[in-house]
Amino acid sequence: MEVPMMTLVRNRRTVHWGLMWVSIVLCIAFPAQAATIYVGNQGSNSLSVINTQTKEVTATIPLSSKKPHNLVASADGKYLYIANVGSHDVVVFDIAANREVVSIPAGTKTHGVSVTPDGQYLYTANVGANTVSIISLAEQKVIETIPVGKKPMLTVFSPDGHYAYVSNGGSADVTVIDTWERKTVAEVFAGKDAMGIAITPSGGELWVTEGAEDQVSIISTATNTVVADMTLGREAHGLAMTRDGKLVAVANRGNDTVSFVDVLRRTTIATVSVGKRPDIPVFTPDGKELYVTSRDTETVEVIDVATYTVIASIPVGKDPHGIVVLP
Repeated sequence: MEVPMMTLVRNRRTVHWGLMWVSIVLCIAFPAQAATIYVGNQGSNSLSVINTQTKEVTATIPLSSKKPHNLVASADGKYLYIANVGSHDVVVFDIAANREVVSIPAGTKTHGVSVTPDGQYLYTANVGANTVSIISLAEQKVIETIPVGKKPMLTVFSPDGHYAYVSNGGSADVTVIDTWERKTVAEVFAGKDAMGIAITPSGGELWVTEGAEDQVSIISTATNTVVADMTLGREAHGLAMTRDGKLVAVANRGNDTVSFVDVLRRTTIATVSVGKRPDIPVFTPDGKELYVTSRDTETVEVIDVATYTVIASIPVGKDPHGIVVLP
């Protein structure tokens, strides 16, 4: 039996409207999940938890450690690893259980902590010992200690995990570690007070802030040489890169600003006044907002990246420093 053409058109139209209503219902029933921000408060030895949708602190969690300085999340989002300069250790924090799992002794003044791409090891930058400690998460202990430059600050890894790059504020350089051999293979001169560090998604470039030089240096990982310098605000400190590697944000502690830099063009596209002594920035996963700790106002400042304006100021704990975003 033949079906009239008009009936076919009507059926298609019915299917079309049905799908549209299903889409609307799904959008209402399952709104986009807000990211969560964790902030380490050095002065109050606590974590502040921020909902990025409401721009409010949802919890303040006391820590047993002293001066939580920098923190990082595991790749699966289940744990936080917190470097503590006051207690010289790393705390493993279970996010779902909302509690500390273990405290692992590291090196003197544990300043920074990073997790290897395979999720098996932590590298801590020990500013008081001029070393990097390698912690096995399976064994929950230090299994290797590697001498680096003076006052090591932070560590990042190549995408394949073969190399670790350590910014050294005291010796104005970056130490390159072969993680497979667990030994230093290069020292790259950067600038005085080398601190914030990020690597592009391809692994081809390192971006390093130098506070005493008021600049960021760009290092080629192929040649381990500086290929460009960019002058930014005073005392360029913390640095964050969007996940697509297109935009960098640098917190300038000396003049209370954040510089936004186009990575491909290597040009500053915006400078935003923010807080007082802004320290560590982090982008939301979609790159639409930047959260930055402001130590002297004891707040986290929120910048809308589309307009480069401050849209919120969120009170947190005393002397906020390290910050991380999940998912």
